[in-house]
Amino acid sequence: MATGPDAAAGKPGATARNTEYRIAHLQERLVGEELAEMGMRIEYRGDTVHITGTASTAGDREAILRVAAEELPDMPVRADIVLADATAPDHPEEIS
Repeated sequence: MATGPDAAAGKPGATARNTEYRIAHLQERLVGEELAEMGMRIEYRGDTVHITGTASTAGDREAILRVAAEELPDMPVRADIVLADATAPDHPEEIS
């Protein structure tokens, strides 16, 4: 349910603006808190929020999903977050 002056007046688009505001707040939390995840892309498509990007660790990915659930508890969230491969190579690279 949308809140705010637009929703109270029954103006079209009030729900979309509210969702955009909530997504912006989520983005601010991801950048500003201990995560400092600046590489996450958050989009609202249809009725689903899509989060895409690369996280440093599995713990960071879980933290991103936790914050998203806190900020958007009543919205479906689809996360396509991959982990960065920070392991050392097991063999030298051959350059020709």
